[in-house]
Amino acid sequence: MADDKEIDVEQQPLLTTAKSSKKSSDEDYSAADVDKIRNFLGTSYMMAMGVCGVVLTAIGSTLDEIATNCGTTSTAVGTVFIARGAGAVAGALVSAKLYSPPTKGNTVMMSTMFVLTGLLMYIPFLTSVVALHIVFCGLGFCTAVTDTGCQIMTRKVQGVQAGPWLGANTVVFGVAGALVPLVDIITTDLFTMYATLSTVTVITLVSLLALPHPENPGIAKYLPAKLNKGVGKSRAVDEYISKYYVTEMIIGSMVFWFIGGKVLCSSYIEDYVVDSGVIPGSQKEWALMCVWVFIAVGRFAGLHDQIRLNRMGVKGIHPLYTSLCLWIGTGIVGGAVIFAFQSSSTAFWASMVLYGFGNGPCVGYCYDLNNRLTEATEMGMSIVMFGLNFGASIVPYVATILWDDTALSYHVVPVCLFVSMICPLPFLYLTRPLNNVSSIGMDEDDVKKPSRASEESA
Repeated sequence: MADDKEIDVEQQPLLTTAKSSKKSSDEDYSAADVDKIRNFLGTSYMMAMGVCGVVLTAIGSTLDEIATNCGTTSTAVGTVFIARGAGAVAGALVSAKLYSPPTKGNTVMMSTMFVLTGLLMYIPFLTSVVALHIVFCGLGFCTAVTDTGCQIMTRKVQGVQAGPWLGANTVVFGVAGALVPLVDIITTDLFTMYATLSTVTVITLVSLLALPHPENPGIAKYLPAKLNKGVGKSRAVDEYISKYYVTEMIIGSMVFWFIGGKVLCSSYIEDYVVDSGVIPGSQKEWALMCVWVFIAVGRFAGLHDQIRLNRMGVKGIHPLYTSLCLWIGTGIVGGAVIFAFQSSSTAFWASMVLYGFGNGPCVGYCYDLNNRLTEATEMGMSIVMFGLNFGASIVPYVATILWDDTALSYHVVPVCLFVSMICPLPFLYLTRPLNNVSSIGMDEDDVKKPSRASEESA
């Protein structure tokens, strides 16, 4: 008996440690703990979106140098956007399955971060056009899975309060995109540049590794609801709209154009400067940095507005349409200026500012609109992200064909920037009758103000 007691005493510290470690996998989280975890997870997803911004801007801004290493030119290898698009479309299509239970979303994102790090570090050593296409395909797949995962996981973690967080994701994407041209200017070679950029993926990987999974039962029970209950009370929507993801397809069509124009601008604005002579060729890097700086500025301004709209509860959807139209209008003016005054350097710089500032927050507003009109599902978000990734590939590819094989030549850039800002407008207003938006917020109890830690979990 004495020996048994002695053994129990010796084992007590181990038993205590086992009990305390159980918190990470079970139910010992408090509402306050989960609130902090939500903030940390939200920040990590923003960092992951920053990785997507880094990849998207880097492969576009350095395509000339990469193509030269492979013995060709950037316009001659426009098919890399098809390769990237094939990977991105595949990534968007499989994301719904990858992020569905019982798979843990953070695990999927950590895997893509690891692969992205390897691909980015391999880019400076590319000397084959075939290998270039394979790498672009891999980058497209990994960024699509990451990008889609950021939106899925943000909506899963933040629920009905996800609007500003989704906007913040696009802000970090824009900031990362603005920093890439600066890194390009500072660094002297491709290897140094891509080694610097790869640190972002490593930091994001470590942050995700350090955080608990939101699917843990002890965390999931404190997460906000996925859909505002008030939204469904005062409107009648045909069942097929939600059953067949019609709203998500329409919003996906909007982001198709927004991101398509943006990727085209990122990839070919430097070539446009050189071919058009609108400004000295030595300033081409500054042109790219200018548009991305104002994309980031626009996204910061848009995020501030989205936070204001979020405080209005479900009724915030009505001014959201107005705000988005104003941003689109600003981008249209920017596209019109560069289209109408193609020989003016002043008009060129003004158009870069207006286009970047107007286009910048539009995708974030689309995510917010989607979050307000639809329930958070892996399939629904994957459909939206399919539109985004398809646009990021097909628009610049079509532009290269028009550039090389038609009389449009470099004039295709201002044409596409202008068109890409006009085309989303019909889709935006199509969402109103399909979702009976005019009746949202008609009931008194439809007014829902965001709670602080879900009102301390009631």
